Amino acid sequence: MSSSPKRLGGIGALFFLTTLGVISFYVQRQTLPDVNQPLRKPVTHVAAAPAEPEPIVPALPWKDRLDLSARTLVAVDQPSLPTVNGRAAVATDPAEPTSGLYVQDLGDGHRLLYTLDPVLQDSIEQIFRNREVPYAGAVALDLRDNAVLAMVGHSTHDPQVDPLEVVTTAWAPAASVFKLVTTAALLGTHEVSPSSKKCFHDGLRGITDDLLVDNPKLDTRCNTLSTAVTRSLNVVIAKLALSHLDEATLRRTAHALQFEQDIPFEFRVEPSPAHLPEEPKERAKVAAGFWHVDLSPIHAALLASILARDGLYQPPHALAHILGPQDEDLTPAPAAARRVIAADVARALRPMMVNVTLRGTAKDSFVDRKGRRFINQVDVAGKTGSLTGKRPPALNYNWFVGYAPADAPEVAFAVVLANEPKWRIKAHYVGRRIVQVYLGRREAITGHRSARLTRLGVVQPRRDRKTGAIVAKARPEGGHSGAETGAETVGAGAELEDLPDPTAALPPVPGPLPSPTPASPSPS
Repeated sequence: MSSSPKRLGGIGALFFLTTLGVISFYVQRQTLPDVNQPLRKPVTHVAAAPAEPEPIVPALPWKDRLDLSARTLVAVDQPSLPTVNGRAAVATDPAEPTSGLYVQDLGDGHRLLYTLDPVLQDSIEQIFRNREVPYAGAVALDLRDNAVLAMVGHSTHDPQVDPLEVVTTAWAPAASVFKLVTTAALLGTHEVSPSSKKCFHDGLRGITDDLLVDNPKLDTRCNTLSTAVTRSLNVVIAKLALSHLDEATLRRTAHALQFEQDIPFEFRVEPSPAHLPEEPKERAKVAAGFWHVDLSPIHAALLASILARDGLYQPPHALAHILGPQDEDLTPAPAAARRVIAADVARALRPMMVNVTLRGTAKDSFVDRKGRRFINQVDVAGKTGSLTGKRPPALNYNWFVGYAPADAPEVAFAVVLANEPKWRIKAHYVGRRIVQVYLGRREAITGHRSARLTRLGVVQPRRDRKTGAIVAKARPEGGHSGAETGAETVGAGAELEDLPDPTAALPPVPGPLPSPTPASPSPS
């Protein structure tokens, strides 16, 4: 057996460590010429693979972080605040809804300016709270580009319900609102006009199969399509649909009016289902508003918008301006409008919808018992819908959709309520209040459309009194400009003598509150 190798002695070990240290120091300090670099590669060197492209950073990193509950009210054109260590001091006085806009700060430099009008938003929220509505949703759209002016979800019955979900989910049956789709389809066939008639003898509430069959001996009452829309006559609409609409035609019109379609929006919108039975009589009942079709408030407001804009559809948007961390403008271009139904069809529906508010199912909220209008000099086009649920708790779903002014539309809206057997309020009353508040805010809303974010606040351009054109460009005092926004802005706190006073008191709302009415078991 061989002996083990000898270990280094003390002096030998010291010499080894010292030599190793000198070599290491020299190697670390020396630099070889570039020409010698290839010689240092091992013989087995394999060419490096091409570098993988860097992951694409989302162009709009703010998209998944929108949160309406995190919005704050910021005064428009508030005088510039003093700075402390380069930062703006915090304002001590909260902004007022009449002179502010909603802003969300994401914490990483992104700032979001919402299109919502605080006064209109607060007014609807207050109505729902004061009337203790079990479930309620409302949406209002600026018809210039379908900017969302109000988006309110509420539940007294279940306060934990997400307000946004109430607005974007198709949770309520469309009821007689679907009569607008059916009427558009009928008019589009060119076989039916507003004066087309159908005779009947019953069916104003529920509809049975025998009522859809013409019976000259019993059918002694006759009404036109126009009257059927105004008074929501189920059997007339159903019989016209049975005679003139096949499944494909009705489905095509429903799709054109965005049923079963994805609606682009900053928040996800659930498509509104429209299940059209193959059996003709069952399909006729659906055409009159009985079941199988659900609707979300945001979609209902878009339906009104399409009719108000003579058949043009444009997706909604809730953001007016996005300011990036480097003060860059990240606001997406507005979605293009496109035609989905013929202009003459939308225009033919207008007088029918006006009659709904003057002589029809919504009259109580728009005309008093003496025939005096609650809203003077402005016609409102609308459509009601009401249906009682079949399952417990059997809530009554009550709709009102429409637009105003009817002759030159500016705002479209939708309201849906889910009432208990004892009604708290009707949807067409809320619709009237939306129009009244909007009319009191129309100038402020127009002015705020040009507002832009800066690092310190929200500013609004100076405009020429006569032409309305932007007349000045300046950098907000003590802050960043709104450059790259495409709009010229004046400094925060500049005198905007040409713009209306947004703090002016709103006129009183005329007319009494409607009396509670028992729920109806059929569409209206």
